Amino acid sequence: MRDAADGQQEHFETLPLFSTTDKGGRMTVLRPGRSVGRAAPLLPWLLAAAALWALTGSVPFGALLGLAPTPAISMFLGHPVTVGVAVVLLFVAISATGGVYSRAVDQFGQTRVAGLFASLAVSGGLVADAGVLLLWTLTSDPSRPFDLDAIATSPTIPPELGAVVGAGFALWAAIALLRLPGSIAHARRRQADIDRLRLEGSSFTGTLTAVSFANSWLFDLPIFNVEVGFIVDGAPRVVSAHMRTSADRVPVVGSRMLVLTDDRGTTHVELDSSNGATFEPDVRKYAAPDG
Repeated sequence: MRDAADGQQEHFETLPLFSTTDKGGRMTVLRPGRSVGRAAPLLPWLLAAAALWALTGSVPFGALLGLAPTPAISMFLGHPVTVGVAVVLLFVAISATGGVYSRAVDQFGQTRVAGLFASLAVSGGLVADAGVLLLWTLTSDPSRPFDLDAIATSPTIPPELGAVVGAGFALWAAIALLRLPGSIAHARRRQADIDRLRLEGSSFTGTLTAVSFANSWLFDLPIFNVEVGFIVDGAPRVVSAHMRTSADRVPVVGSRMLVLTDDRGTTHVELDSSNGATFEPDVRKYAAPDG
């Protein structure tokens, strides 16, 4: 049974993704056989990515934004070899952040949560770097006053400039951190609903009766409003949903759907791929515009 579940999960397509309640980045998926997502497995990856951004950010903060505690450290951070290492670390940090994003999508089935994790990795690492350098700079010369007017009056780049830039990243990190718990809770509730409906809900065979393009994209994925018709106790019913998919996986009207409902009024719809779904043959029709 375990092998069969793994095989079903491996071949399960997350697109098109449907939601009767949410749209955009809040739309949530739960792969068959998967449990509701958890944040704990992501924390080591988040901390590693943030550490890479902190190391990368030491060069621009120290050499360009005045947050080097001594001229010798400033020269070291501005040395071509150091800059070259920072550039390499930048690409590693970007790759690590992409890994955080993809793992968050895999855990929570939602791009909004994944984007917040990635934002926190970048902003958290840079603000930590700026904070350490600023504290080091101020303690290395306690007699120097900290005056924001120096940004406009100093003949050289003052540490106040780096502090202001660091404060901007701190604000970004704070916003991401404040939004993250609520977003995780929302994604977990949606996944729990889907899991409960698959285990305990009533399942109906439905048909995609309407597909309306919203003329918008999330990244390069087109957004649609759809309607699904199904029969309950001999009476026809229609449920409306948002759909996000790729340009080459836009199901046509008449495609077979699965409709899951329960006594709480919760509804979930998904494409019944076991019946050989038919997609829009013109893959350029809903492609995102260039530029």
